[in-house]
Amino acid sequence: MKLNFITAAKNYKVHLVVWLIFILYETVVIGLVYGIFGKPVTYIAHYLLIIVLFYLHAHLFLPWALKTSKNIVWRLPLILIFELGAFVFVSFFIDKLLINLNILPNKGSLTLDFQYIMKSVYRITYFFGFATGYYFILRYNNEKKRTNELEKQHLLDIIYQQKSAQELTKAQNSFLKAQINPHFLFNSLDFIYHNIDSVSPVAADAVIILSEMMRYAIDSDKMGDYIYLGDEIDQVNNLLYLNQMRKNHDLGFKIHFDEEVRTIHLIPLVLLTLVENIFKHGNLSQPEYEAIVKIYLSDDHFIVETDNLVNHTSKPGSQTGLTNISERLKYAYGNEVKFTYRTDVRNHFVVFLAIPVELLYKHAALLTSLKDNDTGLVHAYVDLN
Repeated sequence: MKLNFITAAKNYKVHLVVWLIFILYETVVIGLVYGIFGKPVTYIAHYLLIIVLFYLHAHLFLPWALKTSKNIVWRLPLILIFELGAFVFVSFFIDKLLINLNILPNKGSLTLDFQYIMKSVYRITYFFGFATGYYFILRYNNEKKRTNELEKQHLLDIIYQQKSAQELTKAQNSFLKAQINPHFLFNSLDFIYHNIDSVSPVAADAVIILSEMMRYAIDSDKMGDYIYLGDEIDQVNNLLYLNQMRKNHDLGFKIHFDEEVRTIHLIPLVLLTLVENIFKHGNLSQPEYEAIVKIYLSDDHFIVETDNLVNHTSKPGSQTGLTNISERLKYAYGNEVKFTYRTDVRNHFVVFLAIPVELLYKHAALLTSLKDNDTGLVHAYVDLN
């Protein structure tokens, strides 16, 4: 309560100072000139009435009267008559009350005569003049503030439009780069393939598989929101083949999946990211600790499990890929998805993903088989014949 009073005092300090100066002028200066002083209660009661009517006139009554131009003719006289009458009668009631309490001296009987009414009307008209001026100052300031806000908003709109135009230009440039760069990349791979095919068929085969994987990754955002899991399993096998070639086929890695999961519709790059994470951070050099990937259906859930020995010689991962998978799964399927990953006491990194099959069917778009519309993931860019 005390804090609110202090805040109000700060906000209206100019009002308080002006009223204080005016009241001191009327009570002290005029009192000294005419030798007339009243008791503090008398001043408080009458000035409180004047102050209340002053702000009611400026903030309530006058705005209502001037709200619409067609109603000013009758609203303004009506509100002025009401305010004048209210001041006269309330002022008379206060004087009567003060006389009965022996606070105000009674010089003859106080009556609501013409002289008392005219004196009261003159006094309140004096304050209504100041209140009217205060109202127009407020309206001018509000209009100025509103104009400044509109100008500021207009400036912000211009800045936003310019920024949007810049972003659009940047997006168009990025789109053009995205078209040029893959085309250059795959044609370069095509050149490499044709030049090494006769010298090293194994290396040429690696180029074909690498092209398929890169094409799949680049085109994943063009395949729709969902892909056939079988297509991604094929890319996992390609990734496994390339890594085995690098390690002379000496990798401890197995993937097990039910054939029926190949027709599952899933958001792209989930399985491929999980397997890539194994190759990047897993220890696959010990045959007794094979990395395992299991994909199956169980209890109306689609399940993916991975288990691999952690390779402490590699740089610690930031787990950005796993975090990205978690966010994408939640966005696509909601909170019913269970996705966990951790390093257990065996120093194995394990991942568990479970999605209700009903959600997969509900959210997956109906896809046209890529094999019917494409002649292979490589050949749209590269002719490797």
